[in-house]
Amino acid sequence: MGKYRLKELGKIVEYILLHRPDEFGLFLDDDGSLPIKELMWALHEEEGWKYVRRGHLKELAYSHPEPAFTLEEKCIKPKQPRKQISSAAVPPRLLFYAAKRKAYPVILKHGLRPGGRPYVPLATTEEIALRIGRRRDPKPILLTIHAAQAHDEGHTFSPCGELLYLVITLPPPFLSGPPLRESPKPTKVSRPKSPEPAKTDVPEMIGSFLLDPARDPDPMRRERRKKDKERKRQRSRERRHKRSRR
Repeated sequence: MGKYRLKELGKIVEYILLHRPDEFGLFLDDDGSLPIKELMWALHEEEGWKYVRRGHLKELAYSHPEPAFTLEEKCIKPKQPRKQISSAAVPPRLLFYAAKRKAYPVILKHGLRPGGRPYVPLATTEEIALRIGRRRDPKPILLTIHAAQAHDEGHTFSPCGELLYLVITLPPPFLSGPPLRESPKPTKVSRPKSPEPAKTDVPEMIGSFLLDPARDPDPMRRERRKKDKERKRQRSRERRHKRSRR
């Protein structure tokens, strides 16, 4: 990467870590760290930065005499400490969350819970919520969060910048979304039954059984017997003819 592009990358990374991560749908953990993969997701959404890889962050960290961040195995952390998560506050009446389609039924049943991060980010706009959701599912399902009602009933919302609020958990009564679609039941394909051989009116005889030619496992057997008998007769005729000529 050229020096100019490297300098521009340093500016946008510094802006995310130190100033407005919420603009990119990001939040830092309590220790100020951010997973590198989430930073990459956000950078790839910006025009002109889709090609950025972890190696470019290493190049940025090693080329600058005093980099603004430290790069660890799985996370990036600003050197300048800042308080990322504010204390509890009254949230807007509604917030938004975009769920993965596979996780949506579980969320409706059990509510919102953090995954690999300590908090669940809720967005103040549908646009930011969908931007975050599309990082894990190209067609996420948008949930409306009745945040003011949840706050009134004792649930804590911590603002993160101007566009995000963070919660630890949130039960199902405060979530609303589209109804679940019932998966179609698999239809059984009935195989056509083979036609049964027609029964002939043959009187049954006690202590005996009847052979049914249609059920012979080798229907060509009788034909082969006829041919064998014919060959034997032919050989007998040839032998008699030879003896008569002696």
